[in-house]
Amino acid sequence: MRKDRELLTQLGRRGVWLAPALALLASACASYPDVAELDELKQREMGKPFFGELLALQYEQLAITEADYRDNTAAARFYADKGNLAAEGQAVAPEAPTSAPELQEAHLQLITFFDEDMDLIAPAMLARAQTSYDCWVEESRQGDSEDNLAQCREEFSQAVAALAAQQPPPPLSELTPDHTLFFATSSTRLTDEDQAIVREVAAAVQTGDVRGVRIAGYSDRAGNPQSNLRLSQQRARSVFDALSDAGVPREIMSAEAFGEVDPLIPTADGVAEARNRRVEIYLER
Repeated sequence: MRKDRELLTQLGRRGVWLAPALALLASACASYPDVAELDELKQREMGKPFFGELLALQYEQLAITEADYRDNTAAARFYADKGNLAAEGQAVAPEAPTSAPELQEAHLQLITFFDEDMDLIAPAMLARAQTSYDCWVEESRQGDSEDNLAQCREEFSQAVAALAAQQPPPPLSELTPDHTLFFATSSTRLTDEDQAIVREVAAAVQTGDVRGVRIAGYSDRAGNPQSNLRLSQQRARSVFDALSDAGVPREIMSAEAFGEVDPLIPTADGVAEARNRRVEIYLER
């Protein structure tokens, strides 16, 4: 069983997922010969929970629920297909609503949360909202179980309420980073000094005084902008992973990448300025 499913189990105990966490524990290592798409999804080595990975795990749990508890192979394939796309890093849109006014309103609510950057602010909850909405749409189309439909609708309502309660964080431009980690050219590796900062952040979180951790990755201006954006994403992910391994709860962290934008030291294009190759860590108290 992959390490990444630890998050799914932890959040499942808090009632975040569509089916009980026990369903995952019972079926995480099971095989689904009639749903090859689900077996493919279960075998993926996904990263830590940026929105795409969280969405893939949510669709996986929903597919398992359909296969194990509702005996609906077609629905299991449908959700597993969407999970595989999310795991590959592709954008996976919520389903188009039916003609039902309440589903059209739910779709509008969901799209609004994406416009408000909730995939960065509350990625786990937004993933829950999208998959429960899709479940609601699918169950209303099938029309064979009012209980299942009501469960999906209630899950969506709970997720929407939680998302609506989120307060957008202030722009990073208005904040001062608590810690800055610097990187060698084209590198994403953390030095011993960086690891010491990771341990310091983890210790601060464990005191209970820190309610959130924001991570921002940057690059210098050597190389093309697209490659530098990917490099800054990889640096942010390296710090995210290191903090997670040090014990910082994944659900309180968010990560963003900015590439060449907003350098510490303004330079001309093509200049490899060491102080611009960095990841900044902001602690929300």
